[in-house]
Amino acid sequence: MNSMELIGLNTKWYRYQNNITQEQFANKTKFKMAYISTIENGYANLTCKNIDLIAKSLNIKPILLFEESTAIKAKKLPKRVDMYKKE
Repeated sequence: MNSMELIGLNTKWYRYQNNITQEQFANKTKFKMAYISTIENGYANLTCKNIDLIAKSLNIKPILLFEESTAIKAKKLPKRVDMYKKE
């Protein structure tokens, strides 16, 4: 897994854990919803500034966005996580 994929999957994981939709997350970060999707799908080449903003918006330390074990768990989430409640 490369860094973009790790950050994307971990962003998705922590967004899901915070029970917020992509739209709500976009409002918190001031990113467009399409960009949130690009990030979560591992296609965004993020700056350090944006990594810090994502982490701050999710109330986590930036280093957690690089955790492979969490990213692996995120791969098991439904494709549309905003449609499902946490168990």
